[in-house]
Amino acid sequence: MTTKPSEADANVSVLHARRVESLHEAPEVPKISRAAGRTAAVIAVLLLAVLGVAIGAGVKRATARREALAKERESTAASALRVEPTSFVHPVPTRWQPRVEITGTLQPWRSADLGFETGGRLASVLVSTGDVVKQGQTLAVLDTSIAGAQVSQAEAQTKAAEANLALADDNLSRTRALVATKSIPEAQAVAAEQQVALAKAQLEGARASERLARTGAGKHSLAAPFEALVTRAPTAAGGVVGPGTPLIHLEDHSRFRLAATVGDEVADLVKPGLDVKLKYRDRTVSGKVSTVIPSLDQATRRAPIEIEVENDPSDALLAWSFVRAEIQSDKDVPALRVPASARRAGSQNEMVVVKDGKAHVVHVTGAVDADGSWLVRDGLSASDAVVLDPSSDLQEGDAIVAREAHAP
Repeated sequence: MTTKPSEADANVSVLHARRVESLHEAPEVPKISRAAGRTAAVIAVLLLAVLGVAIGAGVKRATARREALAKERESTAASALRVEPTSFVHPVPTRWQPRVEITGTLQPWRSADLGFETGGRLASVLVSTGDVVKQGQTLAVLDTSIAGAQVSQAEAQTKAAEANLALADDNLSRTRALVATKSIPEAQAVAAEQQVALAKAQLEGARASERLARTGAGKHSLAAPFEALVTRAPTAAGGVVGPGTPLIHLEDHSRFRLAATVGDEVADLVKPGLDVKLKYRDRTVSGKVSTVIPSLDQATRRAPIEIEVENDPSDALLAWSFVRAEIQSDKDVPALRVPASARRAGSQNEMVVVKDGKAHVVHVTGAVDADGSWLVRDGLSASDAVVLDPSSDLQEGDAIVAREAHAP
């Protein structure tokens, strides 16, 4: 029996045929998308090429730096092994009269800040700044009204104590007479004796108080302890001052004291009594070493000294002036003379000597002469080979090729 296809089956067949046809048709790629892809590829290739060139250049530069550093190290090592020739001299024995140069400030020979031991109101000031006062001269006075009243009170207490002692003595005499006649017990005599002892102690205390009051009253005037110049004083009376408050400053300008220090290398050359020449402004002033302290300051390693300088009234010096001084030794001492160029650069007292082709750093003691040469007292011998112009980089034990130069 033959069947006739339905309309639905016909529609399904048409849809299937269209789907197969669409699968066989290739999609059309837009021309713009293909051009963009080619451009991106070209850019990527160029970037890779540039990166490769940069990496290559960096590698070349790093290699060049390593080669340069290696050459520099080789050059440094070669320089260290190469010993530059230098010159040396032998010290020349000589005699030297030491001169020690110092600086310092001219201080008054004596100075004092004066004040009252007790407090009170300043009644009068008898001097002014700039006055020259004599020893013992009264400078200022405190109001003594309170002190006078204290003295009167102490005197009255002393008199009362004396009266009490007299009464106690009289009572003791009468008591002893009654004890002798057996009229009263002996214990009353003992009590009377104790009253006398107590009265005597009270009298001693009253007399001590009186002495203290009189002493305090005497301290209400201020006197100069030595002849001096007044450099500070109150301008008027009336003020209240406390105990020990400095009111007047005195300075003795009859002579001056120059306090200074000297290094340990020349401290043994400075003796009391040596002459000193001081440069004060445009003139030279004479002085003498008065004190040398045989002890070094722990911080500075220097010894304190004092120089006495006379002050000529016709051409007076000014106190607290800064001066330079030169101490002249009274005898010459043996020394070794070497050129100034023998001092090691950057040091104060180091030199370099050659022994068996090696450098040896030595510390010397001495001073600079007027011509600039070094006069060495300790640290060298006449047979030493002293290097001229030694480098500051020269170290102990470094090899040295040295030749002798002309003697200084």
